[in-house]
Amino acid sequence: MDLALSYRGNYAVRAAVYLARAWSRAGTARVVDIAEGMGLPPSYTPQVLGYLARAEIVISRAGRGGGFRLARAPTEISLLEVVEATDGHLVLERCPLRDAPCGWDDPCALHPAWSRAATGVARALGETSLAELATRFDQERRP
Repeated sequence: MDLALSYRGNYAVRAAVYLARAWSRAGTARVVDIAEGMGLPPSYTPQVLGYLARAEIVISRAGRGGGFRLARAPTEISLLEVVEATDGHLVLERCPLRDAPCGWDDPCALHPAWSRAATGVARALGETSLAELATRFDQERRP
């Protein structure tokens, strides 16, 4: 089973980690620096940051000297917020047993177990802050 994010979600997490690492610096980060610093496609990075801005995870400042910054401290932003800003809520789109949407009004046999699994993933992502990710990222990069 693959729990991988979409490309958009992957890029959003990486951009958010970059901004979490830059939190203590004054000002905003330029798109080109975010893209270069995290290996993101420069042409797609503004769109990804747009998703985060619409979700009020980042703020942007236009014009000369403009760029992006986290809207709140990295300790206050969860990985779940970033993932949901780009990939939506963690839900089972199609029931494997019925090959159609499954709901609480007429749940299939798999629904309770799948719901518990999705709740567990959401809880783990919700308990992980951007500050934690940034710290781990920096520790990985140390020789």
